[in-house]
Amino acid sequence: MDINTEPPQASLQAMPSPRLLVASYNKLILVHEADKRLKEQLASAGLNRNAFFVQLAPLFFNEGVTEQYAVCLVHRHYELVDGERMVTNSSGNSTRPSIDESPNVVADSWLATGKAFEYRYTNHPGLFAPPSADFFAKFKAILDAYGIDTLGICSVPDVKKLGPGFTFLEMPGDHDRERVTEIVVGSLIAGNSLIYEVTWIAEKDSEGSFMLTCQCNCGNCKEPPPTKPPTKPPTK
Repeated sequence: MDINTEPPQASLQAMPSPRLLVASYNKLILVHEADKRLKEQLASAGLNRNAFFVQLAPLFFNEGVTEQYAVCLVHRHYELVDGERMVTNSSGNSTRPSIDESPNVVADSWLATGKAFEYRYTNHPGLFAPPSADFFAKFKAILDAYGIDTLGICSVPDVKKLGPGFTFLEMPGDHDRERVTEIVVGSLIAGNSLIYEVTWIAEKDSEGSFMLTCQCNCGNCKEPPPTKPPTKPPTK
């Protein structure tokens, strides 16, 4: 999402994100494995997902970043080859490997350590900045306290596109190692064992309590072998 408002001052002072190496990206686990691992880690901590999110949500309000950042399930779907990054197009509806190194490609998803692992193309790179080092430290401290290593930070999805009862769904696309994002009726995918919650935004419930609400889901897919880098970046 191209953010139309200036990020908070703390984010403007942040340095560019360190980049996760391709070899490390390829070691990220697949979405169904990440979902299972998160459930196991929460169970070991004696928590369910909602109980843990109650501990995590206040950080986003206290830091004033609810409009900029969300929580994501750290995972991958495809392997990359050297020189590639997973980049979402400016419309936000397609994510593919890209060799585009222009300043218009900015970090969009980060590990709890602060390393960027996925990106997006934007016509307004000056409006995108990673979370501050202080925010990452506070976020990671909460995760570490409960033994969680499967969650990261991402840019807030454009929830203004969603009507009541609708949600985003990522699924395999038609192009090389492509993920496409569609808007679907949430009730139609509820209970589907091959669809996983992957992005949660900080909100307040009807009683004013802080919470994290799922706004993006992800369908599982079979992983094809990596191909050679594209000759033309598919990000614009």
